[in-house]
Amino acid sequence: MVKLIVNGEEREIDPKSYKNFGELLDELQKEFKDEILSKLIINDKEIPLAHVDQLRPAIIDEDNLTIELTFEPMRLFLIDMLGNVIEYIDKVISLLPKISEDMIVDTEKGYNEIKDLSEGLSAVEDLRKNTEKLSKLSPADVGMKEEEQQEVVGILQNFVSSLSNRDIIDLSDLLEENIPKVLEFYKNYFQKVKQVLEENAS
Repeated sequence: MVKLIVNGEEREIDPKSYKNFGELLDELQKEFKDEILSKLIINDKEIPLAHVDQLRPAIIDEDNLTIELTFEPMRLFLIDMLGNVIEYIDKVISLLPKISEDMIVDTEKGYNEIKDLSEGLSAVEDLRKNTEKLSKLSPADVGMKEEEQQEVVGILQNFVSSLSNRDIIDLSDLLEENIPKVLEFYKNYFQKVKQVLEENAS
């Protein structure tokens, strides 16, 4: 038998009742249909939520397995997540001058930092799409202008192009002048969505 702890409540399940972990997750999601999985711990090891989908095909056949899941209301989960994202964006904004300086002083180091920044921006855009899907609030819904979104798209396209061409001068200029605008756009969107969710929760 497998020990299952759901929102602090302990139960036992027969692993043979489920084709894989995904089937167990789907059944639990039906039970907590207005909530979202916010934490998964397997044998005392916390699994990043980004990796949950990769676990879905896994067969539950291990002895002495303990699976702990926490579900919470979508709104509370989003408010908490958005707070963390806003902190992350502030941290990235504070690092931009250093990355720009590294581009000039040590091109290879700066280029590697910019590649990391590019992955970070891609992750933030994915978060924006997921936030929009979960909250049903687009940038326009929270009072942001279409021109702002178009400007951000244009800057990101230039950034990707300069990155692939390893154009150090363009990249340095983008870091100083335009990437901060992109990050401020995302930060502004996440703050506005968080504010709406908090107002609706009170």
